[in-house]
Amino acid sequence: MNPTLIDKVDILLQQLATTAQQYPNLTEQRQLALTKLVNTIVQSGRLHHPQRSQFSLDVYEDIYNEALQELLLYICQNIDKYNPERASVMTWVNFLLERRFFREAVQKFFGQQHITNITDAHLNNLVPLEESKNLTEILIECIESDPEDIFKKEHIREYPQANFQALAQQRILGKSWKEIATEYNLNISTVSQFYYRCLDKLAEKIKTYCQDYAL
Repeated sequence: MNPTLIDKVDILLQQLATTAQQYPNLTEQRQLALTKLVNTIVQSGRLHHPQRSQFSLDVYEDIYNEALQELLLYICQNIDKYNPERASVMTWVNFLLERRFFREAVQKFFGQQHITNITDAHLNNLVPLEESKNLTEILIECIESDPEDIFKKEHIREYPQANFQALAQQRILGKSWKEIATEYNLNISTVSQFYYRCLDKLAEKIKTYCQDYAL
């Protein structure tokens, strides 16, 4: 897909999402916008296929279809949670697919004990999935609130804007290290190594915060 077409799809998706948000639940206008939104997402060719190599083709298709159905249902029921100022629709959708619904589909098929080695072992695993109905929202709230102001204080030397809070928010939304490093005019290794050092340092604090928010 060429860049121009990608931009047009992103614009269309955002228009459909914000249009749906303008109408009350169950209204015809909202349902029409949501139907167009879901169809455009599915037909965009930009949905991610996480962990494809971990399963046989037939098993993967069953898991993926389960995850996709739950994802699309969630989008229709929770479109008001989408914030266009934080991410594009596809970034939001693919993040939910990879970090929540694909994981839950694997759990349905194989049980919790089988998903340890096929999921991201970093930020979103600091709190077990079963502790929260929506881990993504809890993580975002935890990082944004920064109750003791410690996430903002941890920053790359001479780059206060490149602090742990900002990097974590961008990673939660699915941005690549290349995108983040370019934004701050830094090397990828500089940004990623700083992030993971902070993650090790602050892991227990993040876990405690998230557990509190999950209650």
